[in-house]
Amino acid sequence: MELIERSIFLARLRTQFEETIDGEGHCILLSGEAGIGKSALVKAFCNEHKAACNIFSGTCDDLFSPRPLAPLNDIIWQLGSEKVTLAAHAGNRGELFGCFLNELKSLAKPSILVFEDIHWADEATMDFIKFLSRRIASLKCFFILTYRTDEIHTRHPLRNLLGQLPNDSFSRMELTPLSMRAVTLLAARKGYSGDDVFHISGGNPFYVNEIMASYSVGVPENIRDSILSVYHRQGDETRQVWELLSASPTGLEVQHMEKLIPHYAAAIERSIDSKILILRDDKLFFKHELYRRTVESSISPFARIILNKNILELLLKAPELETERIIHHAELSRDYELLLEHIPVAARKAISLGAHRDAARLFCTAITYYKGSDPARLIFYYQSYAYECYLINQTREAISYQEKVLAFLEEQGEAEKIADCQRFLSRLWWFEGNRNEAERYGCEAVETLKEQPDSRVKAQVFSNISQLKMLSHQPYECMVWGHQAIAMAKQFDDMETLSHALNNVGTVQMEMPELKERGLDVLRESLQIALDGSFHEHAARAYTNLAASSIRLKDFQFAGRILHEGISYCEKRDLDSWKNYMMSLEARMKLETGSWDEAQEIARQLLANEEQPVVVAIGPMIVIATIRMRRGEPGALPLLMRAKIKAFETMEPQRIIPAVVALLEYEWLTGEHALEAAELENTIEMTGTMGSIYENSEFYFWLSKVRMRELSAELIYRNYLSANFSPASCTQPLWSVNGCPYEKALMLFEGRETDKSEAIKTVRKMGAAATYEKLKSLMLASGIRRIPRGIRKSTSANAANLTLRELDVLQLLKNGMQNKEIADKLIISVKTVEHHISAVLVKLNVNSRVKAVNEAVRLEILK
Repeated sequence: MELIERSIFLARLRTQFEETIDGEGHCILLSGEAGIGKSALVKAFCNEHKAACNIFSGTCDDLFSPRPLAPLNDIIWQLGSEKVTLAAHAGNRGELFGCFLNELKSLAKPSILVFEDIHWADEATMDFIKFLSRRIASLKCFFILTYRTDEIHTRHPLRNLLGQLPNDSFSRMELTPLSMRAVTLLAARKGYSGDDVFHISGGNPFYVNEIMASYSVGVPENIRDSILSVYHRQGDETRQVWELLSASPTGLEVQHMEKLIPHYAAAIERSIDSKILILRDDKLFFKHELYRRTVESSISPFARIILNKNILELLLKAPELETERIIHHAELSRDYELLLEHIPVAARKAISLGAHRDAARLFCTAITYYKGSDPARLIFYYQSYAYECYLINQTREAISYQEKVLAFLEEQGEAEKIADCQRFLSRLWWFEGNRNEAERYGCEAVETLKEQPDSRVKAQVFSNISQLKMLSHQPYECMVWGHQAIAMAKQFDDMETLSHALNNVGTVQMEMPELKERGLDVLRESLQIALDGSFHEHAARAYTNLAASSIRLKDFQFAGRILHEGISYCEKRDLDSWKNYMMSLEARMKLETGSWDEAQEIARQLLANEEQPVVVAIGPMIVIATIRMRRGEPGALPLLMRAKIKAFETMEPQRIIPAVVALLEYEWLTGEHALEAAELENTIEMTGTMGSIYENSEFYFWLSKVRMRELSAELIYRNYLSANFSPASCTQPLWSVNGCPYEKALMLFEGRETDKSEAIKTVRKMGAAATYEKLKSLMLASGIRRIPRGIRKSTSANAANLTLRELDVLQLLKNGMQNKEIADKLIISVKTVEHHISAVLVKLNVNSRVKAVNEAVRLEILK
C-alpha cells in the first residue's frame, strides 16, 4: 500500500527511535481502525532500519481460543536462540521472560520488536508486554505494538493493560484517515469520483486502495458490497478456496488445502497475483482480515458448519494436536463433545502460562455447552471456573459458582469437601469487602469439621479464621486460632498451611510493641517456607504483610525493599491480585513520605481497573482524595465518602481508620463536618479492642485536633492490652511522624512562632495549598503577622482561593448538576449549596454559573 499522508507519523517513529540507539528503549502504541495502515507504516519504518537493526515481528490471532504467547513464539522462532527455545518448551513463563530479556541484552545491534493486533492478545501475551515495557528503558529495543481502536470496548482487557504501563516508557500514536484532498488525487488516477470514494471509504486507506484496485469493478455502495462483488466474479473453485480460508482465521496449511481441494493452486493463481491471498510459512491467508470476515459472513450457517468440520477432521489427524484451533473449529462445527474433551487440556496449558483469563473463558465455555447432569463433572467445571475468576479479580462470578459447588457437595455430604468449599467462600467474600459473609462462611467451615478428626483441611479452616482475626487486628484471637492451625499443619507435615498460619500470627505480633521482633522473625519464617516450597500466593502474602506492618511502624526503608522484592516476585508469577495489593501499599508509603505525584500515579493506575477488589481499591481512593484536599483541588470529598462506605463494610480497622482520619483532616481544612457522630463512636469503640495501636494513636491525634475530643490514650491502651492478654506495660503509645514530612510539619506547628514558620514553609514546598491557607489563617488568628509567602497565583492549582467545598460544588456545576443534585451528592442542604455558589461567583468575579465554570477552566482550576 502506498504511504499517503503518513510522513508525520514516520518522522515521529524515527525521532523516538534515535533515543533507542542511545541505549534507552521505548514502546510505541500504534492504533487506528482496521485498514487504517498500521502494518504498512510499520513495514516502511522497519525497511528503513533493517540493515542496522535486528527486526523481529509477531502477530496475535483472532482465534476462539488464542494461542498463548503467539507473537512471542513467532519471534522466538526468528531469534533462533537454542536457550530461549528450550525455555519456551519448558513452560515456565517467568524463566522464559527472563531468558528472552537476557537474549535481547546480548544482541550487539539495536532491536525492533513488533507485536501486531494486540487487541486479540491472550492474557499471557499481555503480561509479557507489561513485563517488557517496565524494563524497556534499559534495553536498546524499540517495541512497536499495534491494535485496532474499534475492537477495544470499555471492559476490554487491553484497557486495563494500557492503564498499567509506565508513562515514561511508552508513547501513543493513532493513525488518522486520509483527507478528502488525498483521496480525490488517488481517485483521479483511476478516473473515479473522489467525492464518491471518500464517502464510501471515509478516508480509510484499505477501503480506498481496495475500491480502486484493478480487480474491483466500479464503486459499490459500501465496502462489503465491494468485496462481495469481487468474490462473486471468481470461478467456482476459487470461491470454494476463499470460503474455506474464511473459516480459518489463522490461515490454512498448504498440506491441508491439498487434501480438501486438490486443484486449489490453479484456482487461486489470480488471487495470489492480485494479493488478495498471500502465502507465508506454507500457510494461505487473506491479505486483509476484512476480506476474510466479509466472505465468512456471506456463507450460510449450514455451509460454515461443514467447512469447520472439514478443517477439524484434518487437525485431529495431525501429528501434533493444536488444541486452541481444535476448540475453535469444534465450537463452530457444533461438535460440543469434542470441545468439552479438549477444554481441560487447553485450560491447563493456559494456566501453566499464567493466562488465567483465557482459562476462565474456557471453563465458562464448558459450562455453557455441557448439557449433562453428572455432579462430579459440574463440580469440576464450576470449581475450576470459580478459582480462575478469583485469580482474575472477578470475585462476584467466583462466589456465584462456588456457591453452586457448595450446594452439590452438601447433597453428597462429604464434610471435608464442604468445609474446604466454605473456607474458599469465606476468602472470596473477604476480597469482595463483605466481612459478615466472610465470617459466616468461615465459622460454618469450623462447625462442619467440629466432630471430625484433625486433618489438613481442618488446619486450613482454622488458619482462615486466624487470618480473618489478623485482618481485623484482634491479636489474641488470631494467635489462638493460628497456633491450633500451626500444630495441625506440623502434625500432617503440611508446609503450605504452616506458612499461611505463621503469616497470620507473625503479622499481629509484629504490630504489638512487646512482640515486634518476634513477629518479624515469624513472618520471615513464613516467607522462607513459602519460597522454599514454591507456595507462590503465600509468599506474596508474606511480602504484603511485612510491607504493611513496616509502613504502619514507619520503617519505610525496610518497607521499600520488601515492596520492591514482593512486586517483582508477583510480576514474574502472574499474581496480579497480590501485586496490586502491594502497589496500593506503595502508594500509601509514597503519600506518607511526601512523594505525592508518585503516590497519585500509582493510585490512578490501580483505580483504572474497574474490577479492582474493594480491599485493594479503598487505599488508592484515600491516597488520591488526601492529595486533592491538601492541594486544594476539587473532587476530594466524594472520593473520601465512597472510601468510607466501603471501609466500614469491611469491618476492618486497617481500612476504616485511614478513611476516618482523612475525613477528620478534611473537616479541619474546611471547617465542615463530614462524619456522623455514630461513625466516630463506632470507631472509638473499635479501637478499644481492635486495630493497630499505631494507627489508633493517629486517629486519637486527629480526633483531639478536629473534634476537641480528649481521650485517655493510656486507658485505651490498657484496655487493648487487657483484651489481648498482653504482658506489656501500659506506657502511652505515640504516633510516630518519622519520615513523614507533612505530618511532621503539623506536629511542628504546635510549637513556637519559629516552629510555625518552618511548618508552613514545609507545606508550601509540598504544594499543599489548602493546608497552607489553613495554617496561615491560624497564625493570623493568633496575632502572628510575619508569615512566609504562599504558592504563587500563577502556579497555584487554585488561583481564586476557593475552599475545598467550593471546589467540589464548582466541579459538580461543571458536570451539569442542579442545586438539589449537588446537595444530595455532598450530603448538605440546598441552602448551603446556594451559599457556596454565591461565594464562587464573587471569588471568580462572574455573574452566572456557566461563566463561573468557564472562568475556572481558563484559570486551570478545573481541567
